[in-house]
Amino acid sequence: MRRSRVVATVAVGCLLLAGVGIGVAEGGTISTHTIAQAAATKVALRIGVGAPQYDSPGGTVPTIVTVYEVPKSSTVTISATGTGGSTVTCAGAVWQNPVRHTASRTCYLQLPNKLGSYKVQGRAVVKTGSVTRTASGAGARPVVADGKASPVAMTAAVIQQIERCFNTTNNVWLTFDDGGSKAQVTSILATLKRNNVKARFFFRGDWARKNRALFAQIKAAGHVIGNHTSTHPALSRMGTTNLVKQIGAGTAATGEPKLLRPPFGAGAFTTRLQDVAKGQGYELCRWTTDTYDWDSPSTALMVERVKYGDYRSAPIRAGGVILMHGHGKNTAPGLQKIINAVKAKKLKLQPLK
Repeated sequence: MRRSRVVATVAVGCLLLAGVGIGVAEGGTISTHTIAQAAATKVALRIGVGAPQYDSPGGTVPTIVTVYEVPKSSTVTISATGTGGSTVTCAGAVWQNPVRHTASRTCYLQLPNKLGSYKVQGRAVVKTGSVTRTASGAGARPVVADGKASPVAMTAAVIQQIERCFNTTNNVWLTFDDGGSKAQVTSILATLKRNNVKARFFFRGDWARKNRALFAQIKAAGHVIGNHTSTHPALSRMGTTNLVKQIGAGTAATGEPKLLRPPFGAGAFTTRLQDVAKGQGYELCRWTTDTYDWDSPSTALMVERVKYGDYRSAPIRAGGVILMHGHGKNTAPGLQKIINAVKAKKLKLQPLK
């Protein structure tokens, strides 16, 4: 299970620029396109900011800034700032979801190296035809810097490596966390085999010890094993001695490099946890696209997230990593459609053989 993301929306009034009117085509016919455009720009823009609830002081936290009620064919730019001495850097392209009429962008909140609460203030500029509008707003709930401090900030280049789990190819990786029932895991393995797709399983150590035969079946099928600790604690709040114990009692990773996925993503972008992980022979691994399957979304919604992205997750791109869970209510039955959605975007999945 993942940390809940704080999501808040702020309504912002719309102001049509002076001199902008409805166009009239030759012969006196009013263009339906310009009527629709004018109507669309009268709808108020809203800003939402989603972020994890906590992480280490000095750590970096991914956030998603979203603007709602975006008309089709609009050009959108998104930026953000932080409060209380925190800083925010937005990276990558804006993605638009035509189903939800939203536009979003990933931004990274650098927390100060001290305990406290910090907010992200998002700003969007939406240009629709000749009409330009702006909106701004902050998340209603702050990101809390608590737990163990990470004095040295992580670089943007390393953050990108960890998001992609050190995937240096253009193949999309499917990953599954935590564990699942025999029926769920067996179904997932069958779908992966049928599609010739290799996945990475980050199942908890305590699950693997209770389900030895099923865990052996995953390895025998040719999939890669990652470490997700023994009992799934927030590593950002844990001292070094207990960190080492949790990693040591997790599932021994296979593949190269060996990957450790911090539960809830907590501490994934901290040099403190990175140093401890390296000391145990691991690189950190987060994700680029999150299905939020643990929250029981429909298969259609998970497919939409993979295809277009939304206010909770970026869409899948070449070389990206999709986060799922073995116990997700609709993960096993919906996996084929998720695979189909990746292929429909002309992206390749890592082959099993």
